[in-house]
Amino acid sequence: MRILSITAQKPHSTGSGTYMTELVRSWARAGHRQAVVCGIYPDDPVDFPEGVACYPVFFTDTASAQPASEGSLFAPCKVKAGSAVRGLPYPVVGMSDIMPYTSTRYRDLTPHMINQFEDAFINAVSRAVAELDPDLIVCHHLFLLTALVRKHFPDRKIYGISHGTDLRQMVNCDELRELVRPEISRIDKALALHEEQKNTIMEMFGLPESRVTVIGSGYNDALFNKDGRAGRDDLQQYAGDDEVPVMICYAGKMSRPKGVPQLLDALETLAADQAVPFFEVTLAGGCQDEEVRRRLDTLPDNITWLGQISQDHLAQIFRYSDIFVLPSFFEGLPLVLIEAMASGAVPVSTDLPGVRPWIESNVPHNNVRFVPMPEMATIDTPTDNGLKQFTEDLTGTLRRLIIDIKNGSLSGPAPDTSGITWRGVADRILSL
Repeated sequence: MRILSITAQKPHSTGSGTYMTELVRSWARAGHRQAVVCGIYPDDPVDFPEGVACYPVFFTDTASAQPASEGSLFAPCKVKAGSAVRGLPYPVVGMSDIMPYTSTRYRDLTPHMINQFEDAFINAVSRAVAELDPDLIVCHHLFLLTALVRKHFPDRKIYGISHGTDLRQMVNCDELRELVRPEISRIDKALALHEEQKNTIMEMFGLPESRVTVIGSGYNDALFNKDGRAGRDDLQQYAGDDEVPVMICYAGKMSRPKGVPQLLDALETLAADQAVPFFEVTLAGGCQDEEVRRRLDTLPDNITWLGQISQDHLAQIFRYSDIFVLPSFFEGLPLVLIEAMASGAVPVSTDLPGVRPWIESNVPHNNVRFVPMPEMATIDTPTDNGLKQFTEDLTGTLRRLIIDIKNGSLSGPAPDTSGITWRGVADRILSL
């Protein structure tokens, strides 16, 4: 089969980018011919399998940026940029309002910027369609670019995958909503991460149930696993008389909608509690949130912020972590919960809509500790009272888990993540 995958964002820097990249890799291993259209900066690496043609749309920070050329990218795949491609004169448009890199908010796009966006991406998609002649186009996010692809290629088979953040943009972007909705309602299939999201998509876009399918998510079991993971008893023997800390980690955008300030508040409270065993924390992820950045610049000695890291590095961190924390207030279906579980860490997560039922249905013996959702003021912002209660609940959950891990009192069979690999997700999409 010939498959064209499309995203307006950088393909390797967020959860949705990882989702697309892993699908492309799975289809490459299965022998399918592929191409990718994505939005990047000229110096971004593009890491798709050899034989996958890449048609990048270059964004830039200023209108005076120099043209980008094929030679400016380093990629194992075949980059099909043309001899010179003028970048869009603004940063990459982010599906979240705060991305881990410099970005433009969709709500800030002017009509002129939208026209530039449409011209650049449809030019790239047109070249990819002409050269690949895809049997299937898979667009990531049920938002502006997917709508434009449906508009310009009405006779092509198009599936759109929602990652949750696109549905938030449909709520927040009044100017774009009526442009996007009628085109999304005409795609062949909308793919949801879980049942609650499926119901939202049907209602938001007026799609019948026959055209909306729950496809779920997956993880890279060759990368995220327990190979080489040391047990706490082994670590204690190695440390001798020194205390082995309980290791906690967080991975994701360093931002307020991800609950990072509340996580830091909880950790500060726990560090001051004499009854809580000694712990160390690793934070991984890019930061474009100035309020959060000020706190990251004054972290205590037991907390380390690494910034943006590779998937290989993240897998290493998960293998030596006892606890993974995801205190987010809005997600689709967070891959990191699955990756952390598969690597042996115990996940602590906000009880996000639709996530618990999906995990309970797909991961036997899952060991996620869920923290109640706070009272919300908007789709991704809690009320002040909600934030206070959430911080207390998060602190209490972490306190109990740290003590249990230190005492060795966790019991029960290990989570079984074998049924949610990327190969399974990739195969399910092509079977629709």
